[in-house]
Amino acid sequence: MQPTKTTITGLFSTPLQYQIPIFQRGYVWTLEKQVAPLWADIHDRAAAVVERNALVLQGNGATLKPLQKHFLGSIVMTPMPSVFGRAAAFEVIDGQQRSTTLQLLLLAFRQAALQLSNSPVAQMIEGLVRNAGPYQCQEDHFKVWPTQAGQDEMRCLADLGTTELDVCARYPAQEGRRRIERPLMVQSWLYLYHGCLAWLRGIDLGDPINSASDTTWSDQLISDIRRSNWVAPLGNGQALDNDRAEALYMALSEQVQIMTLTLETEDDPQIIFETLNARGEPLLASDLVRNFVFLEAARQGKAIDELYQNYWGPFDLVPDAGKGAAANVYWRQKERQGRLTYPRIDLFFFNYTVMRSQDSILATHVFQSFKAWWQKQPRDLETELERIRKASEHFRELVSPEGTGWLAEFARLVKSLDVGTITPIYLALRERLDADSPELRQALGDLASYLTRRAVCGLTTKAYNRVFIRILVAICDPANEPAAALREELLGFTSQSEVWPDDGTFRHALKTVSAYKVLRPAKTCGILRALEYAARGSQQGSNHVPVQTELSVEHVMPQSWANLPDYVLGDDQDDARLAREASLHNLGNLTLLTQPLNSSVSNGPFADGVDSGGVVIPGKRSQLGKSALLINTWFQQGNISVWNEEEVARRAASLASAALLVWPRPCDAAARPEQVAVALSGR
Repeated sequence: MQPTKTTITGLFSTPLQYQIPIFQRGYVWTLEKQVAPLWADIHDRAAAVVERNALVLQGNGATLKPLQKHFLGSIVMTPMPSVFGRAAAFEVIDGQQRSTTLQLLLLAFRQAALQLSNSPVAQMIEGLVRNAGPYQCQEDHFKVWPTQAGQDEMRCLADLGTTELDVCARYPAQEGRRRIERPLMVQSWLYLYHGCLAWLRGIDLGDPINSASDTTWSDQLISDIRRSNWVAPLGNGQALDNDRAEALYMALSEQVQIMTLTLETEDDPQIIFETLNARGEPLLASDLVRNFVFLEAARQGKAIDELYQNYWGPFDLVPDAGKGAAANVYWRQKERQGRLTYPRIDLFFFNYTVMRSQDSILATHVFQSFKAWWQKQPRDLETELERIRKASEHFRELVSPEGTGWLAEFARLVKSLDVGTITPIYLALRERLDADSPELRQALGDLASYLTRRAVCGLTTKAYNRVFIRILVAICDPANEPAAALREELLGFTSQSEVWPDDGTFRHALKTVSAYKVLRPAKTCGILRALEYAARGSQQGSNHVPVQTELSVEHVMPQSWANLPDYVLGDDQDDARLAREASLHNLGNLTLLTQPLNSSVSNGPFADGVDSGGVVIPGKRSQLGKSALLINTWFQQGNISVWNEEEVARRAASLASAALLVWPRPCDAAARPEQVAVALSGR
């Protein structure tokens, strides 16, 4: 490895290009965490140059000590083969965020310097932001060439004719009332451009905007970049100072240093990449997996661009009609599993690695576990990448269900019950069984029954990791039929920590458990919603059931019943109160609504009333009966005039009958909608 110390201008002074490998992550530096601190460091060194220049003008230059230099970090790269008619190029192994941001700084400085009068600074910067050519490929003119997700932004920002207004118009912060997140690369350029303008006007972004505020100019600038389509210049109207422009250029040329490390033939890029990955924005486990796989592809002489486009591209890019491709934010968004939250792509690789290794792993050791599994035996790259691609589609249908099909409804139930630990099992089943196969429906039906019955019965989930690894091993055994192996395992469990509750236990729990407290509202809503879905058939015209976020759980007997005149107790006050409290959170007293009732109806009388003028005042029963949800057809019965513990128990028994139809043990066939609908209605 050949180390070389250089400066920002030195890094870009020769006609060469720094290429970010197509399989590396896109630009991820944010304003608060990296860009603003970087600018503060550069501002500090430029201010030191201004102060030194002032002392020199005063005749004190002879006694001055050299200015202290600021070290920005390192960039690790490897030379690429020379090609006639192409720019000399280096592939960036580590430091792509830093090198990209420094190029954005120079592009921003050039744009600000173009507004100076009689200054050579903009022209001096030109050679630092553009390779003059001529070249066979237009992209060779760029000093830094990012991954596909950032190429559109780099073209826009590097165009000499592009103004700040053009950038803001192309990448707005909002359309109408809808907020849009500008690409991080654009945010960084806007911050650095306005930082340069502020510097030329003598404004320090770290200063408060006024003496009565803790808000700094930097805070205000970041807010404008995130919220406003047009970012107002700081100190607009103040003159731009040529001397300060020259001082900033000198700081970039002399006072800010970078170490470049050029790999030699014997150096292993993957080892170096893993060693240095803690710098800047921490790499995701998936970033390490991606680099490991594609560096392995490079060692084997594979066509990396083709492999990336065919198998990995969808993780990073989505088609965009206006720009060709845009960053795929879906996989970087956070998803919760258990008590922790991870980017979806890391959560996918966590579950994928568990599925492949058939063993428990730590969420903090995903890459190490993936690498250990991969290296156990020779792997065919195309085969493994295709398996990853297909598994990612299955993962997405589980964590982000769409449509009204039974697979999507299974996924919604799993999310409501908060049992993401079954994800490796789901991935394994989907890999081996077709989506429309009876075997998959049987397997997922058994799983849904197992999870729901245990949840309603209040049984622990603490052993699920061990339980599901045992199931995973069974269904992945090539000698086994997956659905049959799954059922055999579930039926064989006998201890309380893993048993599949039988019908008697399940029915008793459904009729007696305080579901709203034991399951909490989210799980209660998910179970009631699943009953609603199962009751819908062709007579409904559609299987569409509102998603859980559009539903609310309603207590038929209000939780504040003790303070309401319409829910009186019998003679034995103490026993009656205990019985009522026991039934208050029972499933029989809970239902679903697409819109919450207003408080006067929710806490009002159950039966209809008549006012002094003889006009009928609809009670709660009538309002519930108007609901389009089948779970509320119970309240259309004309013989229910009061709502008390007896009615709660009667409805709980009816819901229990429906639940036994929907979640049998074992699950040999889907419940007939008309049977579930009859059970829900109490007919």
